[in-house]
Amino acid sequence: MGMKYTNVQYDQTILLIYDIICQYIVYLWQRIGAHLPPGLDIDAAIGLFHVHAHKEQCFFQFAPTFIPGTGIVAGEILESLWSTLNAITPMARTATLANRAETIDDHATDSNHKKTIGMVGTLCRLYNRATDMLDHAKAYYQNLTDQAGNAAVDKWKFEIEMVEIHRKEDVSYMDIYAPKLEDSSDQPDPASGNPASPLDSWMELALGVEEKQYVDFLLSNITLNY
Repeated sequence: MGMKYTNVQYDQTILLIYDIICQYIVYLWQRIGAHLPPGLDIDAAIGLFHVHAHKEQCFFQFAPTFIPGTGIVAGEILESLWSTLNAITPMARTATLANRAETIDDHATDSNHKKTIGMVGTLCRLYNRATDMLDHAKAYYQNLTDQAGNAAVDKWKFEIEMVEIHRKEDVSYMDIYAPKLEDSSDQPDPASGNPASPLDSWMELALGVEEKQYVDFLLSNITLNY
């Protein structure tokens, strides 16, 4: 229905964002494939509002962050209204079912109206913020590239490009983004005596890179002062 009334071209990929898409997508074609246009390509994602409540594997396989062309997408707008609609709960709590539905509907409609008339200003403000964040991201990326070295960065780029090619065939390819060790059993945790987890190893590497950047910043300031 959504594709029919939004004039979506069937020869392009459709991105389906759903809070439990990791389960829903498994049998999607068996359930409704006969009702879908032939040749339709469906990609699957879990909005960032929900994906962090899933297991770690779902984050790398379905988070919009790792899907080319998707960007940073929350995926759920209704849940973001809860904090605002909570203000009317004392009034709606004791109302009849019909009155409660009308009250919530009125406030939700008012929210939609305010979003519509404020859309231009909101988009302009978000565009300026995104432009500023892009500059910071480029600087951070360049610093991280310098610290990691060109050889490692080229290797990572190649692996990511290969993963993106085969991602739709098998989402488990995306597990390459997960932190991991060559052999975690050979690198025990000195505090507990147990092998360090991949997440611990990744955090240790990230903190080490950040600490090195901070030391380089201090040394550069000392050099300038003298």
